[in-house]
Amino acid sequence: MIKVALRRFSILSLSIVCMLALAACSNSKKEDEAYKHSKALPSLEVPPDLITPAQDANTAIPELPPAAATASAAPALGTTPPAVMEHANTAEKAVPAANTLHVEKQGAQRWLVVPAAADQVWQRTKDFLVEKGYTLAKEDQKAGTLETDWRGGDQPAAGEKDLDAALKSGLKDKYKLRIETGRVAGTSEVTVSHLGLQNVTTDGKAEWQPRVSDPMLEADLLDQLRAFFQSEGTAPAAGSDLPAVKAKVSTDTTTSVSTLTLNEEFDRAWRRIGLALGRSGFVVVDRNRSDGIYLIRLGTAFKEDAKAGFVARLFGSNAGDPDERYRVHVKDRGEGSAVIVEHPGGAPVHTGIGERILDRLKDKME
Repeated sequence: MIKVALRRFSILSLSIVCMLALAACSNSKKEDEAYKHSKALPSLEVPPDLITPAQDANTAIPELPPAAATASAAPALGTTPPAVMEHANTAEKAVPAANTLHVEKQGAQRWLVVPAAADQVWQRTKDFLVEKGYTLAKEDQKAGTLETDWRGGDQPAAGEKDLDAALKSGLKDKYKLRIETGRVAGTSEVTVSHLGLQNVTTDGKAEWQPRVSDPMLEADLLDQLRAFFQSEGTAPAAGSDLPAVKAKVSTDTTTSVSTLTLNEEFDRAWRRIGLALGRSGFVVVDRNRSDGIYLIRLGTAFKEDAKAGFVARLFGSNAGDPDERYRVHVKDRGEGSAVIVEHPGGAPVHTGIGERILDRLKDKME
């Protein structure tokens, strides 16, 4: 009985499958016939009351130039892609003209470009250093180099006000400047290198040891030099080489105070004294133009005289210590100017060292 039932169920299932297959074929034939006899529908038309919006330039797709068709291709060897060329052109436009004073940079290096011959720039750079109170340790115009002496590390004198805390902070600095013909015709380039020392105490003993060069100090000196050129020009100005000037040193027999008189107004006398101090070997520790005061150390001004014993024989105990400090006071006298030497506290110097200092300054003006 079971076998008979299974046989009937199989026959019934087979019949159902055959009927479904015949129906599917019939539907497929009808769809094919419908596709063959189908007609294209008419195209869509915009209703007459609908306005077509104007094209927006911001959303419009720009037309590419003919060369852009190959932009996706790799550039040929030795050529520069358009984007790189455009950037390069922009950079070229940003570079100042060769006939302008400007600072150029490349990485951590920077240099001042001056539109003048190297020999003129060398002389004016020297004037700048002297006017700023630097003592020149080495100078070689043929090689285009200038090197300052060490500056800083000074201890304040008794009763002296803190004129410049940086000079008493246990640090010393010196600079090496190089002036050479620029890469652009008619220009010169000035580079600045900084060397530093710091006062270090080891095993209870203080000594000066080298410290890392400071790029910020180099940049600052270069900016000061640029400002100097901008304000005074490149060619040596009248009086920068201290031509002959009417000046005389006289000593009051009653007070023993010596005075240097000049037939020039204060501004010019102030500049002359600043240049003469630097070229005489004095060290300008600080300055106050409004009061007309240079604070100086004797430095190397009397170094050769001291070796020969001349100053000691001439002035005895008042020969002067290279580290001794004095004030060179420039006073406005209306049609002329007067210069006297004072102690750091402001009292006039009544000894021969004052006259000796003024004589040395006068010599540098003739």
